[in-house]
Amino acid sequence: MIFTVVNRGLSQSELADSLLEATSKLNDDSTKVSHYLELGLEYLDSDIKKAIYYFDEAILIGSKIDFKKGLANAYNAKGRASAKQGNFQDAILNFQESLKHFHDINDKTGEANILSNLGSIYYMLGNSTKALELHFQSLKLSEELNNKLRIGTSLNNIGTVYLKNRDTINESLTFFKKSLEVFQGIQEKQGMATAAMNIGEVYFLDLKYDSAIYFHEMALGLCDGTLDATFPLTQLGEINAELGNFQKAFGFHRRALEISERLDAKFELTQGLLGLAKTQGKKGDFENAINTLEKAKLLAHEIEAKNELVDVYLNLAEINAFTGDFKAAYENELNAKSVKEEIARSSTEKMIQQLQFEFELDKKEAEIILLQKDTELKNAAVFNQRIIIFTSLGGLLMFIIISISLFKNNLSKQKANHLLQVQKEEIHAQREKVESAYDQLKSAQAQLIQSEKMASLGELTAGVAHEIQNPLNFVNNFSEVSSELIDEIEQERAKDRENRDEALVSEILIDLKSNIDKITHHGKRADAIVKGMLAHSRTSSGEKELTDINALCDEYLRMSYHGIMAKDKTFNGEIVTVLDPNLPKVNVIPQNIGRVLFNMINNAFQACAERKAQLSQNSNPDGYPEESFQPLVTVSTSPLESLSRDIGRSRGIEISIKDNGPGIPDSIKDKIFQPFFTTKPTGQGTGLGLSLSYDIVKAHGGEINVVSKCVDDLIEGQSGTTFLITLPLT
Repeated sequence: MIFTVVNRGLSQSELADSLLEATSKLNDDSTKVSHYLELGLEYLDSDIKKAIYYFDEAILIGSKIDFKKGLANAYNAKGRASAKQGNFQDAILNFQESLKHFHDINDKTGEANILSNLGSIYYMLGNSTKALELHFQSLKLSEELNNKLRIGTSLNNIGTVYLKNRDTINESLTFFKKSLEVFQGIQEKQGMATAAMNIGEVYFLDLKYDSAIYFHEMALGLCDGTLDATFPLTQLGEINAELGNFQKAFGFHRRALEISERLDAKFELTQGLLGLAKTQGKKGDFENAINTLEKAKLLAHEIEAKNELVDVYLNLAEINAFTGDFKAAYENELNAKSVKEEIARSSTEKMIQQLQFEFELDKKEAEIILLQKDTELKNAAVFNQRIIIFTSLGGLLMFIIISISLFKNNLSKQKANHLLQVQKEEIHAQREKVESAYDQLKSAQAQLIQSEKMASLGELTAGVAHEIQNPLNFVNNFSEVSSELIDEIEQERAKDRENRDEALVSEILIDLKSNIDKITHHGKRADAIVKGMLAHSRTSSGEKELTDINALCDEYLRMSYHGIMAKDKTFNGEIVTVLDPNLPKVNVIPQNIGRVLFNMINNAFQACAERKAQLSQNSNPDGYPEESFQPLVTVSTSPLESLSRDIGRSRGIEISIKDNGPGIPDSIKDKIFQPFFTTKPTGQGTGLGLSLSYDIVKAHGGEINVVSKCVDDLIEGQSGTTFLITLPLT
């Protein structure tokens, strides 16, 4: 968060005209740079294209006279303008240019500010790891300068990144409290209010209402009457409703709605109406709660606030069910599911766009590095290109010779092939009808499998996002090191011939080539992960290939685990793998078997989460979770002497997926593989997962068996389900 205070004595147009007239009369280029920069900042909130035009003028003049201070400020301003346009790639490149110029003039305050801006950009892109790295760098510089405002801002930004993940909520609380302490020391009211309401939100999520009330009231005292006040007012209303203080709760909601309506803040008004409806529902005033939710629904549609729209539909469904209007409840459940699917599709598209964005960003950075190489390196590159061209020409000549030889051989075979073709056409005509019917059946089956794939693509996306982060981090790190190596070469080349260490240059070039090889390796790794996800979402080609089942199990176990963690931050399960290192490869369609593994492992995690929820409700009168229960999913593989234990036919392998969930009752064991049969609540399952998995395994000549002990009449810890998948080697 950046705090700025601007005093304006003239209207925007008057000030802009005055600056433009003064600039035209200037002879000093450094002063012109400052005037163009001020002109751009004047238009930043009203005409962003005009603002960027003036920033570019400042950069053009500053580059001619090498005015680094002016260039640093101009690139920073242009980065802010690009971020406002949503052009994050240009924003990052401009901020990096600004950072380089601030570093050259040893302006640590400017560096800290730019690092914070970059951290905020990467946070908006969903790259929490990179955002934290940049915010911590900004904090370190700010502490060296003892700049309290920047220290408080960096601490608050770090807490915000940690709050995004429920597993790091305690870390976020620590940094928010440090931020509040710093802002209190310099009496920065806006910073104090922001930190206090962030602390209040953490305590609210942790159900510590007394502490949440204390900090939200502190924030309210600092920002009451402003748009920022709507957030603590709404949460104070919900907390008091939980505590049964309805009169006080309605007072807070009323104040939040008055501010939102006065400032025409439709998003805050939507959230305020949601909070009011929840309080009305808790009091039992269902008619008014429904009316309030309908108003919130209209606003959410208008501003396309999809997460709030899901919340509206779910609250309407809950009230409808409580009042006995089950038809309306079912319709609202379906509406909520439909919006969730839109969000999931949007998240997938955003992730792919982000990967493309980061690829383009890396490409641009690489282009900049290449442009900075000296003449000798360019000549060496030209020499290498000539060698490649001559080699290619030689290869082309050989290709032409071989082609002529093959063409002659082909002419001699055409007569024999003609007779064979006639026979093939006759056979083809006889098989056409049978194949047509078979193709229609195969197409219908493929469409059904594709439908089930897309239903779970949102869950797979969370796992893929985590998996792809590691190679991207390697690419970024080796890119930075390569840039430093090039700087060292530049420094050595700048020396005269007598003092130049050519051996050192050669060593650095070897290191540089090694880094480029590593960047290529990890780039291909990230590419493979994305292609794997796309392969999962596409219709299978249907071609079998020798597949490492251990690798397939490991890949989908990780993706499923990260997927359920993304959906439920409180889930804390243990995973165990017992994968036989001597397991032979199996000839299967890997996309289809991967689909089976993903379904089975997802079901195992969901069963563990269901068992945990049951224990949290029934284990003791206060409703606290049973600490002794630890969700556990075990995936193991082993070779088999025969595919079936009853009849000794071809050798195969066995995959076991085991959970310690509530188990499957005997009454429904025979139904679980039937199409559209599901025990999940309406809107949470298609009922196709196990049915399609069964068909896929059968199509591979394998079997699926289930062994389960239901939680009823069993001692705690002994329930659970094991799915056994057997596949033949050929």
